[in-house]
Amino acid sequence: MTYYVTTAIPYVNAEPHLGHCLEYVQTDVLARHHRLRGQDVRFLSGTDDHAMKNVTAAREAGEDVAAFVAHNGQRFADLGDLLELSWDDFIHTSSDPRHRPAVEKAWTLCAERGDFYQKSYTGLYCTGCEQFYTPDELVHGLCREHNRPPEHVTENNWFFRLTRYTDRIREVITSGEVEIQPVQKRNEVLAFIDSGLQDFSVSRPMARAAGWASRSPATATR
Repeated sequence: MTYYVTTAIPYVNAEPHLGHCLEYVQTDVLARHHRLRGQDVRFLSGTDDHAMKNVTAAREAGEDVAAFVAHNGQRFADLGDLLELSWDDFIHTSSDPRHRPAVEKAWTLCAERGDFYQKSYTGLYCTGCEQFYTPDELVHGLCREHNRPPEHVTENNWFFRLTRYTDRIREVITSGEVEIQPVQKRNEVLAFIDSGLQDFSVSRPMARAAGWASRSPATATR
């Protein structure tokens, strides 16, 4: 059985910082440990190139988005040699030829299962978090993470029916089929599920993304 370990895939709206280096070294330790124990290991990393915060940062820098993303993305990739990391693969989501076909396959499979539906949505969107928030989730009208007000955004997006999988998600965690460590984090996840999962947006309009996005394939819903 292959031991699979991955870092988060960071946005490339800025240069790497110490926190990224810490995460890379920690995951590298895990990968090396399991290799020394004789296990087959696949250690993956990469960059999240299609994000609104990347578009915003490129605009603020007065640069072309593709060039800005490519330059910053390479700075993350260069950490592999600088830190002598043992990763097996590094994927730039905007340029790696394997990425788009994989995304389209996943999207099509979800669509065939009826996991998507379209809805016009008005909400408070924090570009820094790449997430919509309700007023109750803000502090004095500000994002907790970025301490600034989110934008009022109205969009017609595709939503994923996460609510239909509530029972299954709880089951795989409580049964141990999916193991979450340490136990307090497992309990936090279960408490979050019990508080009520919500369907979530999995798309954004091309206009707001200034064309910097992957177009979704034809989507069937039911």
